[in-house]
Amino acid sequence: MEMNLYDVYRILDIQQPSNAEEVIARYRELKEKYNQIKETTKDLKTQMLYQRKLIELDDAYLYFLRHQMQ
Repeated sequence: MEMNLYDVYRILDIQQPSNAEEVIARYRELKEKYNQIKETTKDLKTQMLYQRKLIELDDAYLYFLRHQMQ
């Protein structure tokens, strides 16, 4: 999937434009929340859903970091 900044803001569920500190804080907050849900649930389907969300979240964060370095 080709990602853009709109996708980053959508995945992180924040308003654009946001500064880097807000994006990083939201990323960390969601990462912790998703990991906690994934680790505490017994339902395999839910575990897989949150694993996918974590991958998407990491992809969005990495895209944002690369975009900030340009």
